[in-house]
Order: sequence, then C-alpha cells, then structure tokens
Amino acid sequence: MPVYLNFRSEGGSLVMRSIRYVPILLAMTVSASCIAWGQGGGGRGRGNAAAAAQQAPPTSTQGAPAAQAGRGGRGGGAEAPNAGDFFNFDPNAASVQSISESSPAEAHQKIAINGETLAYTTRTGYMPLHNATTGQTEAHIFYTSYSKDGVSDASTRPMLFFFGGAPGVSAAWQEFGGFGPKHMKWAGDGTAGDAPYAWTDNPGTLLGQADLVFVNPVGTAFSRPDQPSHGAIFWNTAGDVASLAEFVRGYLVTAHRRNSPLFLAGEDFGTGRVAGLAAYLHEHDIPVRGVVLLSMTSTPDATAGDTQYLTLLPSLVMTAWYHKKLSPELNAMSAEQISERARQFASRPYLHALYKGERMTADERGKTVADLARLIGVSKEFVANNDLRITIERFNGELMREQHRGLSNSDSRVTGYLANTGGRGFGGGGGGRGGFGVVPAVDFNESNRAGGFEVAYDDYLQRELGFKGNGIFYLSSGGIGTYTSTGNDDQSLSGAFARNPNMRLFVGVDYYDLKTPFYATEYTLAHLNVAPEVRAHNIMVSHFEAGQMAYVDNKALAKLQTELARFLTEAVAPAHK
Repeated sequence: MPVYLNFRSEGGSLVMRSIRYVPILLAMTVSASCIAWGQGGGGRGRGNAAAAAQQAPPTSTQGAPAAQAGRGGRGGGAEAPNAGDFFNFDPNAASVQSISESSPAEAHQKIAINGETLAYTTRTGYMPLHNATTGQTEAHIFYTSYSKDGVSDASTRPMLFFFGGAPGVSAAWQEFGGFGPKHMKWAGDGTAGDAPYAWTDNPGTLLGQADLVFVNPVGTAFSRPDQPSHGAIFWNTAGDVASLAEFVRGYLVTAHRRNSPLFLAGEDFGTGRVAGLAAYLHEHDIPVRGVVLLSMTSTPDATAGDTQYLTLLPSLVMTAWYHKKLSPELNAMSAEQISERARQFASRPYLHALYKGERMTADERGKTVADLARLIGVSKEFVANNDLRITIERFNGELMREQHRGLSNSDSRVTGYLANTGGRGFGGGGGGRGGFGVVPAVDFNESNRAGGFEVAYDDYLQRELGFKGNGIFYLSSGGIGTYTSTGNDDQSLSGAFARNPNMRLFVGVDYYDLKTPFYATEYTLAHLNVAPEVRAHNIMVSHFEAGQMAYVDNKALAKLQTELARFLTEAVAPAHK
C-alpha cells in the first residue's frame, strides 16, 4: 500500500513542498494549507504555554536533533542514546533495520455485540511513505484496521481513524485499550495484574458503527523512518500532519473508500494533531465529516497566569470529593453536583479573590481561604501559605499526607505510596507534621497498566492477527528524538471549522484527569473562535467520571461508546449531508 510524500530538493536537503506553513501563533489565515497542533513533546505543565512559542519545524533531513528527556503524554520521554542503550531510538545512527514491503497480515474474525454476531476482517502491517519526487521510501507506518464484512455499500459506512496521543505514544492504547473488537483484560483492581496477560471481546467497540483504523505515527509502535536522520522530517508539527494526512489519503485510495464518511480521533496531546489534520485534509480535497477529541489539550490562555489555578481548581475539588476528604455535606453530593459547586466557586469568589490580590480585606481573604480549604480537603494553613494558588504538585503532596499516598496525574483516583522525607512539606502546609519533600515523577496509574498491556498486545498481534513486528514496539516512549511543535490546538480547531463549517466535533471530558483538567477544556471550548451556528449545532461535549483514557474504565467505556455511537450516527444522518 505505497503512498507518496510531497517533497522537493532544496540545497541538497529534502523539504516539504505542500505545507506552505505559517505558525498560527503569529497569524492564522484561511488560505494556509496546514494548521499547527501545538502541544508537542515538551510536556504540558500547569502554567506553561506548552511550547506555544517554540521555533519553526526543521526542514532538513540532516542533523536530526538529539533525543529529548521527557515530554507530555504517557510514560517518560526518550533519553539521549548512549553506548549500551538498547531501547531508545537513536536519530543520529548510521542506519536502521529495513522493513519489508510485504502485504498486510489478514485475519477473519467474529464478535457478538448486543446479541448480534458481527463478522469482520483485520489487516495489520506497514504502509510505506514514498518521496513523491524520487520515489524513495522515507518511512513505514504501522497500522491495524478492522472492517465489517458484508457491507453492500461502503460509501455509507463511516471510516474512523485513530492517531494515538502525544508524540511518541502509540495508537495501541485506543485500539487494545478501548475501541477495537478485542481489548485488554484488566485485573479486578483495574491494573494489568500479573502474567499471564489476556484479552477478551470488547462490548464497547465502535466497530458496529464504523470501520476502524489505528495509525501509529513515525517513532511509535513499529513505525520507523527508513533512515535515522529522516526522523526530523516527521518529528515536527508540519511533518507529523503531512505524513499522517498522506497515510489517510493512501489508505482511502487503496481500500476504495474515498467516498466514505471520514472521521478522525485524537487523544491527550494528540488532539491538536487531528484538528490540524482535519484542516490539512480539507485543503487537499479530502473532506472530514467529524473529529473526536479525548482529553483535549487547552488553549494557553487557560493555563497562563492566575487562570491556571482557576481552571485546575475544579479537578482538585473532584479529587478530594472522590477520596472522601470533604465535609459530610459535600461528600454526599453527586459528581454532577460537586463539579457544578466547584465551577461556581472558581468562576466567582475564587476569580474575584485572585483578581483583587493584596487589595482584599482581611475578612475577604480569611473567608476565601476557609472556603477554598473546605472545597479541596486541606488545611487553611496550607491554602494561606500557598497564597491561594494551589499547584498539582503541592496538592499531590498534601491531600493524602497522613496515608503516605500520592496521586496519579492521569487519574487522580489512583494513588501510590510515598515515603516520608520529613520537613513541613509543600508550602509549609503540614503544621509541623512530617511531609513529602519531593513527589516522585511517577504516575501510579500508568505504571500499573503499561507493562502488562504491551505484553498482551504483542501476544494479540501474533496469535489473533497473525502479525510479527519488526524490532522494539514503542508503546509510550523511546521511539522519537526531539519533537518541535508550534501553534495552538484551539486555533487549529478553529481553523478546521473555518475551512469546513459542516464538520462535527465530539469532546470527551474526564473529571479526574489532572493533565488536561476538565474546567480548562470547558474554558477552551467557551473561547473557541467558531461561527454561532457551529457552536449551536456541531459540537457535542460529554463528561465522564474517569481519568485519562476513560475507555479503560468499563463503566466509563459503556457511556463513551454510547455517546460516540450517537455522534457518528447523527453526523452521517441525511440532515447533516
């Protein structure tokens, strides 16, 4: 299934020709042919504009930047390779293991959904990306696809493409964790448990509503640049969007599905990717019917200055409520009730207090401190010592101090043991008690899942799909070097709607995801620069009592599947054609 990248030679280097790209931090015009997605590999960080002012993406295949040490999304970033490092991909190496041009592995399977048997065909393999000028292969993208059998008119059957999360994160999470016809069989406590690991039929699959394609960008899963130095072509905003757009075009052409309704799905730091991709595809005469964003990254305005504390606060309230750290009256509320109480406090008394600052009277400050402490389950001393501005790190070290537990940023319901280092803790809020000097850079939720998940997925590929991979499978890190990002996700989305006002949008919002706080997402959507009719009719938002990757939670998955099924059905209904 060869496809062709549009490159040309300039000064001995390969540069992209069809991306007349201008970073939209400086300007956004409807005539631009590529919209940037802007969180990239630098890590989100509350109060950081998430690489919004980073340099323009490199245009040369020479001198690929060294691998970075950390980024947003799941897992740790790739560290700079060194002698004896047998895991991380080295963009400065002389060559890589070649990938054959073999046909995808094909399997025929069945699954029971709502009492009905659905037969489907899987295809698993590599799509080579060719240079349009030289015909040489620049990279191979690994993918899996699931197509319902017996469809008489493929033009009526939606195609839904998933593209993973942050740079370096594989689409296996969406496939085997949530939406494919088979998924990971989690242990009773929600973790991967112990070996042997297994999988099972997935009643939450979206295969009943659409054919599914799970795409792994270059540097994730088994996807590789054909030469290490070619990695820089793909590890930047423009190259990422262009290469994945070419994958979509090539797949649709080869599968004879150009006329099928096209949907794109992204997660976490990859939500800007699909927003930019929707605009890019439309500019290249491939219209997109709808976009699905899960754990959407927020506008820099939502995480800048004092606004970062406003948009984070409701997530802290939800976390304290879940762990029963509030008063009996507040603990007795439902998730909807307590989340609304948190929004009301953040948007009124808390906003007013942060705006007034030192102009508050002693009574005003005292009341704000008391109310804030009551809502997030900590002492008034802790709130006062932190000047009303509570960060994730400080809240993490304080909320469950007595239990020696720390929170998981990806799902604050999940905790892990933290050793007591002594001292007063973050912000001096312990009132003399022992505290945690440093919260380890570990996400207990992710650590509990990732290892067993990758083992089970590899077994699934071989035993169920008949596919054996080429080299190391990069699930969440290790496969890419430095990623250069530009632009803002919300501007990418606004640009996509400007080009295609008939496009539909689904946004999944998770109450316990501290990496992409739900109130920051709501802030971003409220400030999205779209036409009134688009806002009124084309955007669907749904909230879930879950952390990041809501689909790994069986209860949340059932709701998510129902909501997405409705979204897909409504998007392809005659009224929206």
